[in-house]
Amino acid sequence: MTNLEETFARKNATGNYDILCEDGENVTRIDANVYPVGSSFSTRYEHPEGIELELKDVNKLGIEIEA
Repeated sequence: MTNLEETFARKNATGNYDILCEDGENVTRIDANVYPVGSSFSTRYEHPEGIELELKDVNKLGIEIEA
């Protein structure tokens, strides 16, 4: 499980945000009660394809957005 302090968000082509580790790899699990886009499982579950969040969830979690 990845710490939120070690993540950042990058806007993708759909207008949502991919959550990435400091090294740029996809984050697959974080301890937060939000649901990735298109998933019925929270981010507390493993998402092998990576976690994609809406802007409201990125802001709720206080994840820094890449400039």
